[in-house]
Amino acid sequence: MMRLRRRFLAFVGGVVVIWFVFLLMGSDIIMDYDRPASKEEPVELLWWSRHMSWNYDVERQCGIYTCRVTNKRNRLKSSRGVLFYGSALDVGDFPLPRRPQHAWALLHEESPRNVPFVPHNEFLNHFQVTSTFSRFSNFPLTTQYLPSGGALTSTDYYVSFAGKSASAHRPSTSVVFLQSDCDTMTGREDYVKELMKYVEVDSYGACLQNKKLPKSLQKDYLNNLYSPELLKFLSSYKFMIAIENAACADYITEKFWRPLVMGVVPIYFGSPTIKYWEPNNKSAIYVSDFPHPRALAKYLHEVAENQTEYDSYRSHKITWNRPIKNKKLNYSLLTRQYHIGDTSPGGSLFERFECSVCRYVLTSTRKTRANTTHYDCPIEPEYAHLESQQEPQNVADWRSMMQVGKCQAKILDTYFRRNRSYTKAEFDVEINRRMDESDCVL
Repeated sequence: MMRLRRRFLAFVGGVVVIWFVFLLMGSDIIMDYDRPASKEEPVELLWWSRHMSWNYDVERQCGIYTCRVTNKRNRLKSSRGVLFYGSALDVGDFPLPRRPQHAWALLHEESPRNVPFVPHNEFLNHFQVTSTFSRFSNFPLTTQYLPSGGALTSTDYYVSFAGKSASAHRPSTSVVFLQSDCDTMTGREDYVKELMKYVEVDSYGACLQNKKLPKSLQKDYLNNLYSPELLKFLSSYKFMIAIENAACADYITEKFWRPLVMGVVPIYFGSPTIKYWEPNNKSAIYVSDFPHPRALAKYLHEVAENQTEYDSYRSHKITWNRPIKNKKLNYSLLTRQYHIGDTSPGGSLFERFECSVCRYVLTSTRKTRANTTHYDCPIEPEYAHLESQQEPQNVADWRSMMQVGKCQAKILDTYFRRNRSYTKAEFDVEINRRMDESDCVL
């Protein structure tokens, strides 16, 4: 979440710099939004976020369409689209009363762990446009963490089986874990801790750390996920633990794509739809295929000693003829609207999202509504199973959090339908009442 908020702040900060430059140059590109709009002026979109505490007012050219995007709340009445950033949502701050022309648009690429009311239909149904990790959202971000199809097939970081096996300072079954978010809905830390009993794991992040990254990589590696130096360092391992922080359909982060880019075999748990997106039928080892960590460790030892079996997971690196056989993945890479590392003009996530909403409000002829397919996350946390069959230690807390999220979504639905403004204090009173009366039990 911290990484995404930094990205959000960097984006809007950059726009602020451009705005001041244009202002100093006397450009008429930045127009005075406080004067009445004429018929010739572009359609207006409004960012509704208190995190944007500075003036943001730009004209966005989106192909043949033009919209003006602002964060000036006094422009709410004249705006056609209202834009929300998921990680900055505030239950006490929604623009009510809502006018008939207002299309609400939600950008939320994260899992529900930081905003637990988002997965519920009672909340999602009030949005016309979404951009999430789901392939069914209006502006899907499912493959955003895969730089390109070429990155999957490139041999820039490829290390042969013999090269990986020749390391004198690590065992043949070389497994790496690089994670600094230790409390997750999937019970990631609990699973890895048990796996470590049966196979040696080099853990470099804050979670279960037993080794330190080289000094040159220790600074801000979380915001440099694909730095060449980091990829080269990790590529000598045979396996990389890749467990998402939540198990949502199509929620796939760098944890899956990065090892594939390096030619390292992912040990994956997370999205239940992951096999829809893997490059080939055998691209990763899936935690859910094994009853417990001990069984997984046994299999890792076997694969690590068998070159044919190990390389069968790396056909996207070593096969010249059709290295990526998944047609659905290839089509997605050809048609997607955004991916990390896009340096083209207007290539940032937030600019692309603004344009997707701009096109919607200018071309849509029907009132669409989002639903749970746009953000498909289980309300009951799904986690990697331990041999004892006990829940990971923090799952009960996550379950309670999702229960609160359900309650929040119901209250927001009531307020949105009533279409009158309310205060944060009123919201807090209502949620306390419902929780006390067990009105929001999952």
